[in-house]
Amino acid sequence: MKNDRCCPVDSDMKFIWENGLQNDLNSLGRANIHEIVTLLKILSNPTRLQIILLLQKRDYCVCELVYLLKEKQNLISYNLGILKEHDIICSYSRSKNKYYKLNSNETAMPLIKYIKENLITGF
Repeated sequence: MKNDRCCPVDSDMKFIWENGLQNDLNSLGRANIHEIVTLLKILSNPTRLQIILLLQKRDYCVCELVYLLKEKQNLISYNLGILKEHDIICSYSRSKNKYYKLNSNETAMPLIKYIKENLITGF
């Protein structure tokens, strides 16, 4: 069976075909895809993903995250810095401790919610 949409020779049909393909490409939203790919790279790190999932429950200070995740303080701080740099989390000071909380990042939050609800069981 011949597919009429594939590489037409007729110039009028080719114009329609090319416009249709361009519309398909434009619907992907290239800038948004780049942002999602960056976010997926960030979330692919187990420590960062655990931090984000914990921060969905409540705000945590660094010492609590160190205790919970059984990682060195510098590694936790490094990962918090990456999350903060990409506007996924923010921090505030209370007394002498720095606390972290999730931002309402429009791209990150739906993806984090999806991961939690569909990919992680029992959390």
